[in-house]
Amino acid sequence: MSEKQPRKNPFEGFRVEIDPDRVEETLKQIRDRLQESFQASRYTKVRLSYKGKAIVPDIPLAIFLATEGVAFWLISPLPALLVNLGAKAFLDVEFIHAADELVQEGLSLYMDGEIEEAEKRYRKALDKRPDDPTALYNLGTLLRVSGHEEEAERMLRKAAMGPEGHPDVVRAAEALDRMAGKRKL
Repeated sequence: MSEKQPRKNPFEGFRVEIDPDRVEETLKQIRDRLQESFQASRYTKVRLSYKGKAIVPDIPLAIFLATEGVAFWLISPLPALLVNLGAKAFLDVEFIHAADELVQEGLSLYMDGEIEEAEKRYRKALDKRPDDPTALYNLGTLLRVSGHEEEAERMLRKAAMGPEGHPDVVRAAEALDRMAGKRKL
């Protein structure tokens, strides 16, 4: 038998040193870090769909969460949980990130020929989520089509390094292969 290991303190690595003369500055730094963290993972809407088709317009996340809270409060936790599980067996619940909305706006603008505005939307999406493969791929494609080969290649390389199997990661790798093939000719 092995001896029981003593439990580690989960906050052992989390240290904040505060200089009494710089309390305000330290608090501002902590606030800024928390805000950056929140912005990077900010979901703004919820999409309810059935078999891949949205059944209602996207719902703001705050309203969705408030509705869930009211259901638990009015109905009681167990019946509300059972209703939720039953509904989720038929409905897909998808959280929409603020960057996703900007990418969709950019794509719409690109399709309408508004290249400069589309580029701005893609760049805003990348400000919110710098490693978004869809925003990187779309921006890379836009830059390639508009003649900015070097920057396009940088964006496509970054997109190609995204999560394995993501459709835009695959498309970015294919676009890079085509670009490399053109250079060889």
